[in-house]
Amino acid sequence: MAVNVLLNYYNFDESWAKPHLEKLLVGKKVLILPLAFRQIQAWDNDSFLSIYGKGGEKYDNIIKPFLAYGIDEGSIAWLNPFDDNQNYTAMVQQADVLFFTGGMPEKAIRRIMQMGIADAVKKHPFVMGASAGAMLQLEKYHITPDEDYPSYGLWRGLGLVKGFGLEVHYLATDIQQQCTARAVKDYNYPVYQMWHQGGLLVVDGKITIMGQVEVVK
Repeated sequence: MAVNVLLNYYNFDESWAKPHLEKLLVGKKVLILPLAFRQIQAWDNDSFLSIYGKGGEKYDNIIKPFLAYGIDEGSIAWLNPFDDNQNYTAMVQQADVLFFTGGMPEKAIRRIMQMGIADAVKKHPFVMGASAGAMLQLEKYHITPDEDYPSYGLWRGLGLVKGFGLEVHYLATDIQQQCTARAVKDYNYPVYQMWHQGGLLVVDGKITIMGQVEVVK
């Protein structure tokens, strides 16, 4: 069974998602892959740990939803791209669930390639991700302009799920509506607009909408 979960935020412990994910997550070993960070956020081991290490800026926020599913903190591992002592491929293969964090998707994909874990990720049966971590799972994804990206663009993802696009962090703004419509035309397939409390569960290619999500075809 192939499971993919596509989210906006680390809020999937809420009632809109929990009934869908509870049976899938209970008792699992999780590997967090924080690879979508900006260069100004992390450039060496110390700066990386200040964000993603225990006690770091994002640590508690990321693990909180997993704890709500009864997953012990000791069952949550973190891949560190600055730690040469880690066996990245083995960590991916040994985890029950991979979770990609938010940020910039093309940076995460480039680091996945550089670390030599692309094949292991593509073969993994259970992949989750928020924001950039959702977008990178797609065959193709579009960028809606924001503080990181000055213009609309189409990018190639890992192709873990196919046949649809995403508009993440959807707030029904004019620019999001325009980019969704453009992406539908460019993709020639549907785009799911995910509000704050919304996400997708994809099991063996079958899509289940969780929470507040709109579909544009």
